[in-house]
Amino acid sequence: EGNPLLILHGWGRGIESWAEIQENLAHKGWKVITVDLPGFGKTPAPTQAWGVGEYTNFVVQFVEELNLVKFVLLGHSFGGQIAVNVAAKYPEKIEKLILCAPAAIRKEPGNRENIIRIFAKGVNFFLAFIPIESVQSKVRTLVALVIGRKDYLQAKGVMRDVMQKVIREDLSSLFPQVKSPTLLLWGDKDRAVPVQDAHSMKAGIPHSSLEIFKGIGHRINREAPEKLSEAIVTFLER
Repeated sequence: EGNPLLILHGWGRGIESWAEIQENLAHKGWKVITVDLPGFGKTPAPTQAWGVGEYTNFVVQFVEELNLVKFVLLGHSFGGQIAVNVAAKYPEKIEKLILCAPAAIRKEPGNRENIIRIFAKGVNFFLAFIPIESVQSKVRTLVALVIGRKDYLQAKGVMRDVMQKVIREDLSSLFPQVKSPTLLLWGDKDRAVPVQDAHSMKAGIPHSSLEIFKGIGHRINREAPEKLSEAIVTFLER
């Protein structure tokens, strides 16, 4: 019950990763809605490689089917990238925007990233000749630990193409178009989305504030759910 708040999860996750936050906010009087984005959780992958634009269309269609005229939007990581696009393209729908380490600033891949991507493709090609899923999973996990890029190797089928597409979509030019009051939340130990991006986004989004959690990494919702919930509620009650 209450005013609607929609949560968009990060890459490789699903709605279960935000269950605790959802419950905390619901107890504070918000109608909290979560959705498995296509290709994650229980929602099938798209039939072709989607980019941020297609995921944005999916979110807009989803809220329209729920008859949500205006709502609070929260996005984490990849979900934050989508949330920025939604807020910039459909400002009339967004009451407030909450971005948790959003992957909205995408830099051109360097030599290391290119080597990792080629290596990951080679591993996936090799694994195609191993019919045992459990063996494939163990090999992917081992290699991911070695190169520090779990998402590259865990993505399957069309989702590999989706990932290659979205990691090249930089949304920096859209920041000035975000008109809603915006809260940026970041962990100072985030290695997936560097904290320096937080300051760039704070400077680019007109009505934004920034809160940085000390000793916290990228998965703020799992590492500090109580602190995150408290920060969100404080922002919403302003």
